[in-house]
Amino acid sequence: MIIQIMSNLFEEGYLRRDKYTLLSPFFSNGNVAFRREALSQVAPYDGNCYSGEDQDMCFRLAKSGWELYFARDAVVRHKSRTTLRAFMRQWFNYGFHHPYLFKKHDFKGLRVYRPDNSKDKSAVYKDSLRVRFPFPILIFLTPFLALHILLALAILFAAIGLHILAIVSGGFILALALSYFRSDVDARNPFRTCAFVFFRYVVNLALLLGGLLGGAKRGMLYISATFDYKG
Repeated sequence: MIIQIMSNLFEEGYLRRDKYTLLSPFFSNGNVAFRREALSQVAPYDGNCYSGEDQDMCFRLAKSGWELYFARDAVVRHKSRTTLRAFMRQWFNYGFHHPYLFKKHDFKGLRVYRPDNSKDKSAVYKDSLRVRFPFPILIFLTPFLALHILLALAILFAAIGLHILAIVSGGFILALALSYFRSDVDARNPFRTCAFVFFRYVVNLALLLGGLLGGAKRGMLYISATFDYKG
């Protein structure tokens, strides 16, 4: 299975080239084919992209005038990581190396993004806030991030004796968690449910931690987008 953090492709057709940004759906290297002429025109893959090179290539191709087409009937076989440690390392590396991509394309100042639920599917996230700032700060507002912000607040309220606020925060945490993990629930198979909830959580945690460390290495604060698709 191939999971794309920046993808919400469901319908066959061309991607919106006129609105294409680095936050638009892109094609993973595991399931894409490029014309030789296109690659020759925009230069080869960026060797400094240890992750996100496919996102970078799709962005550069779209900006160079090439079309990107999603074919639902294309058959792809992909071998996933076979151990939890390897799987978590893979997602940690995604988060760790993605900040390079945004710094390469000159993302500056404080930028806050939120999920784009519009029908045209031209972007997965869209601008929520842009402010001048001495160094880059990129924050993706996700349900996973909201869960942990609420958890931190609940702990803080409990620590300083504001128990009513702590209980209220706990209620919001429970409601958000039930909504967030809803797609992983299989009432007929509790073990499967627990496994899916666990894997979604540890994958997103690895992604978030990787983004924080990778951003710090590049002189920026980077709070990664997470795998929040509910199918």
